[in-house]
Amino acid sequence: AKPARLLAPTSLMADDAPVLPPMGEARAARLKRGRLIHALLERLPALPANKREVAGRAFLARDTQLAEDERAEMLSAAMGVLTDTQFDEVFAEGGRPEAPVIGTAPGLPEHMITNGRVDRLIVTETDVLIVDYKTDRPPPKSADKVGMSYLLQMAAYCAVLAEAYPDRTIRAALVWTDGPKLMPLPADLLEKALSQTSVAV
Repeated sequence: AKPARLLAPTSLMADDAPVLPPMGEARAARLKRGRLIHALLERLPALPANKREVAGRAFLARDTQLAEDERAEMLSAAMGVLTDTQFDEVFAEGGRPEAPVIGTAPGLPEHMITNGRVDRLIVTETDVLIVDYKTDRPPPKSADKVGMSYLLQMAAYCAVLAEAYPDRTIRAALVWTDGPKLMPLPADLLEKALSQTSVAV
């Protein structure tokens, strides 16, 4: 038997998983934009609503390589999510940013110990909501059009947290900052994705 290994959920990849294009200036800029918006969505919810925009502006001002219009666009994207009522549950008090998820579960390969972080984790007495932010592309029209790598990542997190919280309903959703749009991921869609995968080791 293979020894158990700590693996990120991204190791759950089908053989036909798309290959990322080579690094270039445009892609580097998109990745940087995504990292900074993620950072805003991680930090700003902990502040009172009336202080978030000022704090976000100060945070982005620390990067002197950004043009003013770039800072304004990133802050607008983050604030557009934080002020939209469809995300009230996501940013409710008590939610945890960058929450680690480590463990095994039925449905995952026996030698795989999932080791990753979710962008936001909300645990209540009845539910566990797992949220991942998508900042670098427009949302698909429906959940069944979401890329397989995203589905596998969320499916692995759901499986592990279902073991940790067997008495609660486990839910997953994507937050697309382009829109913005909240997209719940149905459990049957995640289970189907997980059943069609192999582990890249």
